[in-house]
Amino acid sequence: MIKTKNNVFRNKSLLGNIWKVHTFDEKLILASSQKNKISPLLSKLLSFRGIDSDHVFDFLYSDLKNNIPNPFLLKDMDKSVNRVIESIKKNEKIGIIADYDVDGSTSASILFKFLSYFKTNIVIKTPNRLSEGYGPNLRLMDEMQHEKVNLIFTLDCGTSAHNIIDHIKYKNINVIVIDHHLGELTLPQVFSIINPNRYDEKNNFKQLAAVGVTFLFLMSLRKKLREQDFFKKSIKEPNLKNLLDLVALGTVCDVVKLVGYNRFFVKLGLQLIKERKNKGISQIIDNSNLRSTPNSGDLGFIIGPQLNAASRIDDSSLPTKLLISNDTNEIEKITKKLSLLNEKRKLIEINVFENALLQAERQKNKKFILVHGKHWHNGILGIVASRIISIYHKPTIVISFTNSLGVGSARSIDNVDLGGIILNAKNKKILIGGGGHKMAAGLQINFNLLDDFIIFLNKTFDKFPIKIFQKIDFFDLEISSNQINNNLLDSIDKLEPFGSGNPEPKFIINDLKIDSIKILKDKHLLIIFQNDFSINFKGICFNCIGTALGDYLLNFKQYKFFIACTVRKDTFATSLQPQIIIKDAMIIN
Repeated sequence: MIKTKNNVFRNKSLLGNIWKVHTFDEKLILASSQKNKISPLLSKLLSFRGIDSDHVFDFLYSDLKNNIPNPFLLKDMDKSVNRVIESIKKNEKIGIIADYDVDGSTSASILFKFLSYFKTNIVIKTPNRLSEGYGPNLRLMDEMQHEKVNLIFTLDCGTSAHNIIDHIKYKNINVIVIDHHLGELTLPQVFSIINPNRYDEKNNFKQLAAVGVTFLFLMSLRKKLREQDFFKKSIKEPNLKNLLDLVALGTVCDVVKLVGYNRFFVKLGLQLIKERKNKGISQIIDNSNLRSTPNSGDLGFIIGPQLNAASRIDDSSLPTKLLISNDTNEIEKITKKLSLLNEKRKLIEINVFENALLQAERQKNKKFILVHGKHWHNGILGIVASRIISIYHKPTIVISFTNSLGVGSARSIDNVDLGGIILNAKNKKILIGGGGHKMAAGLQINFNLLDDFIIFLNKTFDKFPIKIFQKIDFFDLEISSNQINNNLLDSIDKLEPFGSGNPEPKFIINDLKIDSIKILKDKHLLIIFQNDFSINFKGICFNCIGTALGDYLLNFKQYKFFIACTVRKDTFATSLQPQIIIKDAMIIN
């Protein structure tokens, strides 16, 4: 017997994973298929994503026109908008302090682009990731004061910036915080804080990235400006839709859930990216030699890492400069530098990851993983944490110590609010500083408190049930090779964009016949499969040479397999054809 009654495979896969296939109520699936005039297969894929029959149309076809959010539901929105309008009328100098990641740089870019319709007196500053860390700091505030800035925005940061943005010496500067990170019970005493994750907020915007919250602010600002007849004068009304490529980029790269408004933002934004509206984004795409129209995966794994490489290795201000620029020479210069920095980042990352992995392996039976080292490059700690999670499926904290001071990045899994855990440790004085959101956080710690921090984490994680740390791969469907066709591609395409909260469909195929197999670049496998109709299609298994998965596939004549995979368009084919991306396999006994 291969599976239990609840569709869990009894054996572990070649990569050591437990497989579970989604179960369906066939009557509900058929009813939804008939009601919404979609295929039963698409109805099943939607069911797995929690989309019931009454919401299928909204998920597949609706956009912001039919789901316009009301940003004035957020606390401090109205007063913030009024303050900015006052600043525009007085031609005050406006400052922007943005986080150094893609969410921060895209937030700064859309705010700058909008405000540039009304004024040119705008200053953008970004903290140095390596020497200053996350959030506003006194150096930046001093510079803003020296440059006689009257109003400052902090974007994707500021909610926890106590004694900095509300320091007494800046009392004459109004500060508007636009953020999405978890707020503490005590907030900085500034002019306003727009944050759907403030402790005292109740709204439907908690899943937004900071760039999404910034977009809501611009919606509010434009509405008020329109009501005051600003656009009946000499100023053309800004088209907010033209900013959605940047909103999509920041949303995907911050790994927030692609549900609700986030899904609409990314779906519309990808269309603008396809139309090459932003020259900086387009140049990165060209430099990366993408063979197909960019999708959400390309934003997260190709474009985002190049933008983030700037702050990880070099100059935190480069991404924002690129995204707001229309100067072809400047764009070409910055994108080339970003590409080189990203290659350098990869080399640094390999060294740190190998050291961290040795420690992680010794902790694989715990409910969390904490690894640390001396003088690890601070710019790649978060990437290393994410890579460790992909192997062990446990919340991971990576800390680099310089002398006695440690700087760390933390990444989590579903059902574990790691940002809240970090804030709790900070409130208990175990950490010098820290904060973030459910899935990602940063921290600072003294080395002499490291043992106390581990004891705190042990006690905290003891409360979590062991089952949430089991590495279970969930699959949409078990299908036959005969179903790998363009109809399946069409159903998958309707579900895009993919990301956190809306994963790319994963399948188990139980009847694949391998026709031939070839090693590519000494690390990948290209496999030609054949279905019952003698139709061939390709499969790719990346980076599998030297692994149990690669070894078994190379000996395919001796074994029968279940293949775990995704199905995508073959971008190298001259016509529309499917190919499978092999993720794992299980031997059929």
